[in-house]
Amino acid sequence: MTHMKNTFYILVIAFITLTTTSCQRGIPDNFDYGSIENNTYTNDFFGMTLDIPEGWDVQSEAEQKELLAEAQKELNNKEFDKMLKTTEITSADLLMASQFDTQTYTDSKVLNANFNLTTENISLTSIKDGKDYLDATRKTLIESQMPVKANEDTKSIEVDGKTFYYFDAVMTMNGMKIKQRYMSTVMNGFSLIYVATYGTEEQLEKLMDILKTTKFD
Repeated sequence: MTHMKNTFYILVIAFITLTTTSCQRGIPDNFDYGSIENNTYTNDFFGMTLDIPEGWDVQSEAEQKELLAEAQKELNNKEFDKMLKTTEITSADLLMASQFDTQTYTDSKVLNANFNLTTENISLTSIKDGKDYLDATRKTLIESQMPVKANEDTKSIEVDGKTFYYFDAVMTMNGMKIKQRYMSTVMNGFSLIYVATYGTEEQLEKLMDILKTTKFD
């Protein structure tokens, strides 16, 4: 259970999805999931690069699936399972990395800070920008009855010329309060989503510094 407490929160992003989901707007076969070389993530579809800090643990696809299975078992929530099935069609996980190795980290007092980069096809929705996407996300979080309290204020920052909208939230699991920042910008018919999960303001500052390394063509 200690392992679960220190890794479950990474997967909150998995159930971010819109209520307007349509099976017709899936992920294209030629979609670029990106690659990592010399601690730099590169994605040609979005024309972007992002620097991963030295020593951070990048979760493989197999590790992400393992964490997801743990989350489903822990939650035992039918609404969560339903949203996951929807997300498999419209969303793609691009990058997940944490400050410490998720397989060995056991400190229950200090959260293993992490970020998750994912995307969702919004081409057949009324979503125009990151704020629209986050408004739908907030609504989904409320309707899912998950243990997440989302801030109603949506703010924005510029990252290499792209406007990322964001709101902050707090998730409570097993008596532990986990802070998160949900961020979104819209590009190429997709919402590009960055979720920072942290326990301290120092960790949040580091996670924001990581996002700010992003460069767009």
